[in-house]
Amino acid sequence: MDKKLLAATAVLLSLAWSACTTDHIKRAAYEAAYQKGCIDRVGTPNCDPEHKSFEEYSKERDRLMAGDAR
Repeated sequence: MDKKLLAATAVLLSLAWSACTTDHIKRAAYEAAYQKGCIDRVGTPNCDPEHKSFEEYSKERDRLMAGDAR
């Protein structure tokens, strides 16, 4: 295999892995903050079963950030 192709493949895989890892970290931080807020308020980790999912939160945040950029 060509060394340039191998290097390019390694870089692309590294970038893809980094993006996935970042998303997982953000998701975990969102859930941890939700659970800590619940524990602080009512003493249980899941006080609001209808809280926004990470995807809903992320979409709303992106929409709001796009509106602020205008």
